[in-house]
Amino acid sequence: MDSPYILEETENFAVVFKPPKMHSSLQNSKQITNNKEQRTNLHEWYAKLFPSVFDIMHRLDFETHGLVLFAKNEKSYLFFKNAQKNGNFIKEYSAICNPIIEQKTSSFLTSDSSVLKGFPSCPDINYNTPFLIESYFRPYGPGRKLVRPVIEDGKKHKETAKDNGGFYSTEIINKNVNAFTVRIKRGFRHQIRCHLCWIGFPIKNDPLYLYNENDENETVAPNAVMALRAHALFFPDPAGGKQLEFRIEGLEKDDF
Repeated sequence: MDSPYILEETENFAVVFKPPKMHSSLQNSKQITNNKEQRTNLHEWYAKLFPSVFDIMHRLDFETHGLVLFAKNEKSYLFFKNAQKNGNFIKEYSAICNPIIEQKTSSFLTSDSSVLKGFPSCPDINYNTPFLIESYFRPYGPGRKLVRPVIEDGKKHKETAKDNGGFYSTEIINKNVNAFTVRIKRGFRHQIRCHLCWIGFPIKNDPLYLYNENDENETVAPNAVMALRAHALFFPDPAGGKQLEFRIEGLEKDDF
């Protein structure tokens, strides 16, 4: 899990595994000045194997590991962009969580909560069936490193991000104790991490959303792997339009 690898490759695209603690592309990669070392990002890694690759189609957070799609030419890139716009590009994740509460209730989280500062009230959820977590998003915290859900379409938050004018949706398709299987079509930065934290199930080893921000003694070990894996991609084939599916093994509740 420490190195990238190619799961599938055609003349039009490549499905590539991104390990944890690696940036997806130069756009969100940072240079490491200590020891004059520069961290390689996934796009750079693949471009060394296929120099004419056109672009990466989506990004995973630095801490998140799993499958990423590359377009190898402009035609396939435009095809995939249209599939994303129409909701035909689906990403499936598995997450192992550390619940904030023991009881199954949605009333523990309020806007003035000292545990999860900056979050609106938690939505009502029946955890026994598939469900959606939906919101807009806004940047939050020092350096705007985090995000918070926004549920009111008002002028309170000037930098509210929307998905084509509506909510970003995180679909929970399965929950097994503290293990979640999640699907999204179009994602925002930290969407799954923030949404699961919002309902009381922050992801295990998440350095940004797991702990009470007021407790400086709570930390995640530097080498710990965040328990969020992008384990499946669903998208149409540029050569013919057939819906394709690519998978690696998802995380189970006993993995972390």
